[in-house]
Amino acid sequence: MSIYKNRVEALIKQLPSDVDAALVSSQVNLYYFTGFDCDNAWLIADRRGCVYITDFRYTEAASAVIDFCDVIELGAKFSETMAAIKDSRGIDSLLIERSRVTITVLDKFEDAFAPAKIKRDSRLDDIIKVLRDVKSRSELDMIKAAQAVTEMSYRKILEFVKEGVSERELAVELEYIMRKNGAQRKAFDFIIAAGANGSMPHAVPTDYRIRKGDMITFDIGAVVGGYHSDMTRTVALGKPSDEQIKIYNTVLEAQMAACRYLTEGGKGQRECDKVARDIINKEFNGRFGHSLGHGVGLEIHETPNLAPRSEGELVPGNVVTVEPGIYIPGQCGVRIEDMVYITEDSAVNLTSIEKNLVIL
Repeated sequence: MSIYKNRVEALIKQLPSDVDAALVSSQVNLYYFTGFDCDNAWLIADRRGCVYITDFRYTEAASAVIDFCDVIELGAKFSETMAAIKDSRGIDSLLIERSRVTITVLDKFEDAFAPAKIKRDSRLDDIIKVLRDVKSRSELDMIKAAQAVTEMSYRKILEFVKEGVSERELAVELEYIMRKNGAQRKAFDFIIAAGANGSMPHAVPTDYRIRKGDMITFDIGAVVGGYHSDMTRTVALGKPSDEQIKIYNTVLEAQMAACRYLTEGGKGQRECDKVARDIINKEFNGRFGHSLGHGVGLEIHETPNLAPRSEGELVPGNVVTVEPGIYIPGQCGVRIEDMVYITEDSAVNLTSIEKNLVIL
């Protein structure tokens, strides 16, 4: 039995008693449940099984990949195709992905499935979130593969760091290296921020040319098999100042303490954030303004989150980032980020690049 059939069956088993079917329409969740990547498709899962609907451009390719349910070609009118499926399967009510459906699309669904009731609550989102938060062995292998490409590419890009090179030039070169060495694409728009630009946590690479004495933050990742990696390292070009070293070592202490909390069996999302935040706030109060981490998988930002307002605990199978930072406006910024896989009583760090300050 395929992993995708298992996932759909797990979804069907959790359908609430007051609904007949689930309508999955987002591209990322369609890929999760079928293994086929398509930007114009719908999956209807009910207690009889499921059907996958797409247009003429994709039906042949989808049929070759999806072997556990019928692939139906979308007719000239969306509403007619969906109405026929609704009637043939006896569907009177559906759940939708509330968090991923626009008002326009909701209107389209309500028209197509009438008089069936479209449930507007978040129950389908909640079911899918729980399923996707726990990574299978095959998912973990893809994340590891993406991280391996990221680390190899990071080592190579450091060879290009020199006085006079721009942030933008490094970003372009890094993407080329990643794609040349097995990445489907970059996981997100790289953050490569040097000098004063490093004080902006989500800085966009600019034409700023790196100078001696700059701290340079690389927040980078690759996609392999649809799965993302996420890693941040900050290096120095030339001898850093005493203040820069203090900032770096404070972030390093906080990051390692949070990782240690997880490897020693800690599971509290808020508590893990607090471990790192307390260390930073002792010396640089208020200069760590974002959450400690987030889930990673088919999307670069997933649940669960490690944040001051997070509730609940991590569970085995979660993959989360641990990425504290310190940001001094007009001066510099430092962030260090690893990905960590949660196990029954510990955690495994998926990032192997050294964390001590590298001086180029």
